[in-house]
Amino acid sequence: MCAAASDTREDPYRKMLRLQEEAAEWEVKAHRSLLEARKLETKAARLSLKASQMAGKAEAQVARSRSIESQAVGMLHEEQAADKDLKVEKARQLGHEAESLRYRAKAVESQAEQLRITARAKIAESARFLEDAKARMREAEATKGLL
Repeated sequence: MCAAASDTREDPYRKMLRLQEEAAEWEVKAHRSLLEARKLETKAARLSLKASQMAGKAEAQVARSRSIESQAVGMLHEEQAADKDLKVEKARQLGHEAESLRYRAKAVESQAEQLRITARAKIAESARFLEDAKARMREAEATKGLL
């Protein structure tokens, strides 16, 4: 009630200036939110690229693991049993590393999706800030018209 009373006593020109200043502040907030959202989208895209690269590496290791394993199986009938055991173990190790890389790629992709969601929220927030700024500008223009 006190605020309403002070609004009626406020000089219309000062009110117009105050409202224009508030509108400008809301526009700045909106632009900052948009910038932050764009940065988050960029980071999400980078993480998504990183995840796909990690998945590619995992697939390459799986192929390498299978190749080594097939070589080891081919050596079963040969005298190089020690090499066979080493290669089979290396194939298993590479398989585990590939699985680990797949999990890491999924985690990075999940993080990228979270960043995309956050960016969308920031964009929505920015739109709200712009709407508030426009409302303040309309109010300032209406007050200016009363002068």
